[in-house]
Amino acid sequence: MAIRFITASTLVAAACALPFASTAHSEVGTVPIPKSPCGLPTLRSLIIWHRAPGVEDSAEAVDESDLYNCRPMLDTWRARGPSGPGYCSKIAWASDNPEYVLGVSPAAPLKKVIDQVGDC
Repeated sequence: MAIRFITASTLVAAACALPFASTAHSEVGTVPIPKSPCGLPTLRSLIIWHRAPGVEDSAEAVDESDLYNCRPMLDTWRARGPSGPGYCSKIAWASDNPEYVLGVSPAAPLKKVIDQVGDC
């Protein structure tokens, strides 16, 4: 009985090692990374500024295109933040705010705002 158990254990261990066995380089296939199905541009940046009750103003940089939804960010940015009394979000082109510094708290107001939503 002990021999059968050892034989079975050896077979199981060998089977588990098969996926880790080396393969010759010529046998490995490569697949090209698929292109994004969304062909919208991502060259320009936008800044979204947020105000919320009880926290300091914040800002984030985003691409001009919402690639997840395959739409211009200007069409979908309003859904990025909370809304209601005391909440305000504004958006502007980064190129229109060349000296704007991200990552500071509280975030500075934007210049040349192109859209806003909420209790501003």
